[in-house]
Amino acid sequence: MTRALLTRNIISILGVTLFLLMSSGCGFHLRGNSELSNQLPELFVQSDNPNAAIVSELNRWLRSANVSLSESAQTTLTISDIKREKRTIAYDSRGKTALYELTLSLSIDVTQKTGKTLLEPTAIQARQPYNYNETDASAKDEEQALLEREMNAAMAIRIIRHLEKLSFKR
Repeated sequence: MTRALLTRNIISILGVTLFLLMSSGCGFHLRGNSELSNQLPELFVQSDNPNAAIVSELNRWLRSANVSLSESAQTTLTISDIKREKRTIAYDSRGKTALYELTLSLSIDVTQKTGKTLLEPTAIQARQPYNYNETDASAKDEEQALLEREMNAAMAIRIIRHLEKLSFKR
């Protein structure tokens, strides 16, 4: 039975991965990609943890939106207080963890070199629950890694949407 559950979990993970790959090739584009680069052609992304996965993911999304990333840019996006948490939110009948919740939280603000603040510090958070079965620990580790990548992408899109709103105020 353990082998069947492991196989089913692996097939589920592969199915989600295949769906994500197919949807990325179907012509889907982030709303406003071309407009963002026209309104914000250059940006400096600063972080207290520049190697964090969310910063790398955001930089990837910005580059795909044709935004030039440069330390000499007039506008700076600061990402701070990046926190990843994993907590138990449900137990099974034996008192073992049955459900975890992953949380990614951070704060962003946007300033210009002139000292003008375009966006006051704003907290952003993403949460994702997932089932846990200790007999399928390796498959669940893969599922957690996939969920973390999805959360990073979702957070990057949310940050870009904040930037899109600011472009009209500039």
